Amino acid sequence: MQVFLIVGIVIIMIAALSINAYFYKKNNTKNFTKEEWNNRIGHVTEQEINSFYDADMNEYMKQLNGKKMIAASCIFHLPDTKEFLKDGAKNFLKRMLTLGIVRFNTVYVPTPLILAEDGLHVLELDTDMDVKNHYILENERLAEAKISSYEDKEGMKQLGDNARFFMLSFPSQNGVKEFELCTEFYPTGEIYTVYPLEKKIVAGAAGRYFLKKLGEHFPNLQVSF
Repeated sequence: MQVFLIVGIVIIMIAALSINAYFYKKNNTKNFTKEEWNNRIGHVTEQEINSFYDADMNEYMKQLNGKKMIAASCIFHLPDTKEFLKDGAKNFLKRMLTLGIVRFNTVYVPTPLILAEDGLHVLELDTDMDVKNHYILENERLAEAKISSYEDKEGMKQLGDNARFFMLSFPSQNGVKEFELCTEFYPTGEIYTVYPLEKKIVAGAAGRYFLKKLGEHFPNLQVSF
């Protein structure tokens, strides 16, 4: 009886892993050539992009205080090995303080960017996804900003050859600051990974739409992808 039970559990586990692998492959954007991906994205309408913004950014649009939104994206950030190790050490120490009773895990949150008529709004979120800091890069500073192509090898591993990365640099009180941008609307790895394929296609269109609008309003920030 126990043998049959173990065999049954193994079969269920194999089936679950196979299904998971199937859907991962099916929803993986790296399966497409650049031409195929651009063709998929090219069929996404502006209305679909706006619906995507309404679904994923609606709560944050309230920060605009009535200003017209033009486009939205997120700062692109992939935690590297050094950051993982640093966060892991912090979590271990916090767990030790509770005598191992409480387990701590680092929660990575997105940093939404909303391009509006008064400038670029940068929203820092807490772990509850609520806005804790709100900064504005005014149009005057954006007019002095620069953007350049950026080779992000880890980003390419994550998103494939169809994604492009850029570094936006702008003047601040503490010197020049930089944000990494991506052609894909990529909040965090955890969030993006669970997007179904159709939503990833719209996310690709939304990210490109943001870069396009940024370049239209500020000729110094035009990019090609």
